[in-house]
Amino acid sequence: MHKIIFTILLSALTLNVSAQSARKVLDNTAARMTKTGGVKAQFKATQFNGMTPQSTTTGTMLMNGNSFQMTTEELLVWFDGKTQWSMMKNSNEVNVSEPDEEDLVELNPAILVNIYKRGFNYRMTKSTLRGRPTYVVHLWPKYEDTDYSDIFVDIDQANYNPLCIRAKRDGDWVRLSILSFQNGLVFPASTFVFPKKDYPKVEVIDLR
Repeated sequence: MHKIIFTILLSALTLNVSAQSARKVLDNTAARMTKTGGVKAQFKATQFNGMTPQSTTTGTMLMNGNSFQMTTEELLVWFDGKTQWSMMKNSNEVNVSEPDEEDLVELNPAILVNIYKRGFNYRMTKSTLRGRPTYVVHLWPKYEDTDYSDIFVDIDQANYNPLCIRAKRDGDWVRLSILSFQNGLVFPASTFVFPKKDYPKVEVIDLR
């Protein structure tokens, strides 16, 4: 009986230490993405049907706090923290909306990295990715009504840069591989606003 009690206590203590370590790693990574000026990241995003890859796109993300600009092979997106402009490259229309966090979470990796602060458990293991030692933080929700059932964040041990984010929603996965990462950059506020003068023939469709 004493051995069983000791084992249970040791397991609980180990889990608590793992959670504390995971929290520290996530805090450091979140700071890298949100508290050190602007960020530029090259990425590859893959959507899955269950575990089967369905589509992949590559692109560039510029971020500063809650604002971001995203350019992919098919899509241009600007978001200034409140208003979002979305335009397909082969279209003459730009859609204007005011998305909530649920709409933004798969577009902005900073939201996924920061989501641990609200209603998630977390634990951490170590691994390697692309030849780099990594922390792998697994997040899962405390409450049943959360959109994401599992999130995994692979973080470079050397500098706390995010390398990959995998999120499961309604049984399907999305994987965001971050291929390059720069922070401490400076972007003017106009970077995150649709530059109408550059697209004089594009129709603006206001969906707000």
